[in-house]
Amino acid sequence: MLGKLMAYELRALWKPAAVMLAVMVVAGAAGIGCLGATQMLSEVARSGSGAVAAPMSGNATVALFMAALFCGFLVWAAAAALYVFVAMRFYRTMFTDEGYLTLTLPVRAGTLIMAKFWVAYLLLAAFSLVALLMYALMVLAISGEVGAVAGVLSIMGGWGAFVADGDVASVLGGIVNTLVTCAYALGLAFCSLTLGAWWARRHKVAAAVGVYLAAGWAIALVFSIAGVVVMAGSVAYWDVALTVVSLAQTLANIGVAVGGLALAAHLVRTKVDLG
Repeated sequence: MLGKLMAYELRALWKPAAVMLAVMVVAGAAGIGCLGATQMLSEVARSGSGAVAAPMSGNATVALFMAALFCGFLVWAAAAALYVFVAMRFYRTMFTDEGYLTLTLPVRAGTLIMAKFWVAYLLLAAFSLVALLMYALMVLAISGEVGAVAGVLSIMGGWGAFVADGDVASVLGGIVNTLVTCAYALGLAFCSLTLGAWWARRHKVAAAVGVYLAAGWAIALVFSIAGVVVMAGSVAYWDVALTVVSLAQTLANIGVAVGGLALAAHLVRTKVDLG
C-alpha cells in the first residue's frame, strides 16, 4: 500500500516539480554563462589597449555579475518553492475538506504520512543536489579551479566546514548534511502543520508557521551557541570539538525528522479532529 500511495503522490507532484526543476536548470545554466562571460571580459580588459576597452568591459562585467546573482537566487527559489508546495499539499490533503477523503482510506495514518514524506523527500533531495551542482559549476566558471568546487560542497557540512580542507571526506560530509537537512525540514514542517491543525481553532497555518519557526530557531540557537563557544574559546583540539558539534547537529536533525513524523502520525491517528 505504501508503494501505491507514493505513486499517487508522485503523479500529483511531478508536473509542478518538473516546471520548478526546469526553472532551476535554466537559471543555473544562465548564471554559469554569465560568470563565464565575466571571466572573458576580465581577460579582455586586462589585455585590451585604449581608453575605451577597459571601462566598457568593466560595465559589462558588473551587469553580468548582477545577472548571475539573480540567477543564483532563482536556483535557490526553485528549491524553496518546491518545499513550500509539498508542505502545503500535505496540509491540504490531510487537514482541509480534502483530508476527509484522505483519512477515510483503509490505511494507517503513519503509512499516509510516510508516503507523503518519502515522495517529498526524494524530490527535495534531488532539487538540493541539482542546486549544489549549479552553484558548484558557477564557482568553477568564475574561478577555473576544481578545488573551489570542493570548497562549495564542503561548506554544506555545517560547523564542520570550518575545519574542512576540501578533501573527499569534506565533500561527502557536505552532501550527507544536505540530505539530512532535507529530511529535517520536511519532518519539522509536517509535525508543525499537524500541531497547528490540532491546537488552533482558527488560523491553523499561521499557528503551524509559528511552531515551525520557534522550534527551528531554538534548535539552530543551541548549536550556534555551541559552535561559537568552541571557535571563540580556548578549547583544546578545537577542530575536533567543532566536528563533534557538527555531527551532533546532524544527529539531532535526524532525530527531529524521525520524531516529528512519529508525532505527526500519532496526532493524526488520535488527536486531530477535522470537524
